[in-house]
Amino acid sequence: MSDAQYTSELAECLAPYRFAHASRRGELEGIEINHPTFSAYVLLQGAQLLEFSLNNEAWIWLSEDAEYKTGTSVRGGIPVCWPWFGNADKNPGEVQEYITADTPPAHGFVRTQDWTLQRVDESDDTVILLLGLEVAPSAVWKGAAKVELKITLSTSGLVLSLTTAAGEQPIAISQALHTYFPTDDIHQTRITGYDGLIYTDALDNWESHCQDGDIVFTGETDRIYHNAPLDLKSVAKKESDPVTNTQILNTPSLKLALESTTASAVVWNPWIEKSARLSQFANDAWQRMFCVETANVLDDFASLQPRECFTLTMKLSRL
Repeated sequence: MSDAQYTSELAECLAPYRFAHASRRGELEGIEINHPTFSAYVLLQGAQLLEFSLNNEAWIWLSEDAEYKTGTSVRGGIPVCWPWFGNADKNPGEVQEYITADTPPAHGFVRTQDWTLQRVDESDDTVILLLGLEVAPSAVWKGAAKVELKITLSTSGLVLSLTTAAGEQPIAISQALHTYFPTDDIHQTRITGYDGLIYTDALDNWESHCQDGDIVFTGETDRIYHNAPLDLKSVAKKESDPVTNTQILNTPSLKLALESTTASAVVWNPWIEKSARLSQFANDAWQRMFCVETANVLDDFASLQPRECFTLTMKLSRL
């Protein structure tokens, strides 16, 4: 199918809707949301939310050097990391057991696959997109599952729910919604809600430390935080379950509440030296962004029995 035909098919699918429209950036097909109060952009590749603005205020960071190429994840927005997070060899043995690639890509493989738009719901104050992906056993991963991402955009904020439904065999996964946030000044950015929690420092030989006070950024940061013990492996299986953990993201011009249903989270900023090595990333972009990733990683991985479902949810609202 040619690009023109594909664009036409998506445009026809979205024709009945007021706020959702077919669009394209470079080689990638997307859905542009233009609501009087909020706007957003979602790629079909990776089901990646690239942008969300409420009252013309951007809540999500997208790299100025972003490239829109088939088979390449775009730098910024909210990439979906699944069915493993980070480097495969840093995952628990139960997750590694399903990884069959000789050189597995970081953060799994669904970031570069085309998802299917399954449903659009609109009201005067809300737009809901449901995107899905069927995953069969392959040379990369021997599991089978159906993955769905529900994106709820509204006049009050943003909610993403990532649901995994196992196939006829059990699976074990780690995962994350790798959210990039904007800031006017990384030096004046603070994250509250982690005080007293244990974190694993990927930059300190994966040693454990205890967070003292708010998180501030004074250098390269790559930490996995372990929230207070929660029975999320049972309660998070229903999408209707309320979000559980809350962090406050403070930047000079924006204050957001990030709520999640996970017992782990990743906080990241590449700082100066690593920025020079990153693709689709300006050398000084570390000053304008940071990541707080809603995740199920390390001991917080999810084990699913046949036909069992598990949902990870994050919610953003302005304070």
